[in-house]
Amino acid sequence: ELDSEWDDRGIDGVNRFLNRFWNLVMDNKDSGVQATKEMVKVRHKMIYEITTRLENFSLNTVISGFMEYTNKMVDMARNGGIDKETLQTAVILLAPFAPHIGEELWRQLGGTDSVFHAVWPVADKAAMADDEKEVAVQVNGKTKLVVTVPVDISKEDAIAEGKKALEAAGKLSGTVVKEIYVPGKIINIVVKP
Repeated sequence: ELDSEWDDRGIDGVNRFLNRFWNLVMDNKDSGVQATKEMVKVRHKMIYEITTRLENFSLNTVISGFMEYTNKMVDMARNGGIDKETLQTAVILLAPFAPHIGEELWRQLGGTDSVFHAVWPVADKAAMADDEKEVAVQVNGKTKLVVTVPVDISKEDAIAEGKKALEAAGKLSGTVVKEIYVPGKIINIVVKP
């Protein structure tokens, strides 16, 4: 998009990324791991992010997106491995930017035809949705702690979770005057000493 001066140091970073991606695929290609809900979520978020950035011709952010999701997949791989479909999806997405590596990794993952004959993956918004949300718990408008609650939790249950967490932490004392829940954002307990 902009004029820039060529700098050889940028190649080192991309080389490290490609080596890391290569090692991720090679280390997990035969693991036989079944996809967890977290892997499916990461896969679909990666598809969505990379496709959106590519369609907007924001190519520098596409590369940073690959690096970000490779880091996430490496972390997941440390906890038991990555499923083959997630790896195949990542290779398909990477292939336009690193075609030779894309072709070789596609073959390693069992592809018989060119990676460029594979169908471009489509993100499933339902698979990307979060089941839980972190919500700040406040006493008199001051945040005391954060709890994780289901996204579709009722007002009563959310307030009960917040009060239980405050009591467990010893941060709730006095008479409760009012209980406020802003869905997915805050639980505020108003107390009088």
